[in-house]
Amino acid sequence: MVSGQWVVEKAGWLKSLSFEQKGEWGSLKRAFPLSLVGCADQVGKVASAMFALLLAALSPYALTLVPKAQLTFPGSPPQIISGPANTDQAVVDQPWTLDQILYAPSKNAAAVRFCWDIGKFGSCETSLARPGQPVLKLSEGDVSRLLWATDGKYLIGAGGNTLRLWNLAGGVRTAATPVTGSTVQRLWLAQPNLGKFDLCVSVRRMFPVNGVYRTTMTSIRYALPSLKVLTVTTQKGKEAECRPLSPNLV
Repeated sequence: MVSGQWVVEKAGWLKSLSFEQKGEWGSLKRAFPLSLVGCADQVGKVASAMFALLLAALSPYALTLVPKAQLTFPGSPPQIISGPANTDQAVVDQPWTLDQILYAPSKNAAAVRFCWDIGKFGSCETSLARPGQPVLKLSEGDVSRLLWATDGKYLIGAGGNTLRLWNLAGGVRTAATPVTGSTVQRLWLAQPNLGKFDLCVSVRRMFPVNGVYRTTMTSIRYALPSLKVLTVTTQKGKEAECRPLSPNLV
């Protein structure tokens, strides 16, 4: 439940109007400068204040809300991560919200993703948190899917047709999927190849043939952490097998 009160600050004339909010988002205060003239009598002052109050209340930017994530690492106190503030660049229909918390297998790190979306448009920011360490906002962090490597040393992300691989220091390696015009559908870790897990990525490509759209699915197998392509397998209609690298090609 969120409650608040309007605070009117005056120094002779009415100078500013702000809203102080307390609740699950914390304590927030937003000021709205006013340029009011006239109002020599008390009635005029009250009328102008009420008018300014109405304008501020109708503004879609009247409240500044900051989405937050709470992380719990073994042996450490809870850690709060703040996302992007919903300030003037945001509108009511597309606020930043917490989209995902993904812990590493050993829970020695966690990826936190905040996103906004409206229809076909949207964006995300991804941060890396570790107990007792500063939170890292990851470069190239606008991704729609996240996956940890089995050893917890690398975080993998996927955008529309690109892959990102981050180490725990925030360094990033990127690779585009080899199928032009495709979009990533799924990420997973394949069975060990020569003792190491590989990354499998399923992508979909739609293209017109005689006025009818056809769909092909391609599974690409990557070596980790190099993101070197090992195999590419394509078939129509359904997800293709993520084939291992042939031993005679190693």
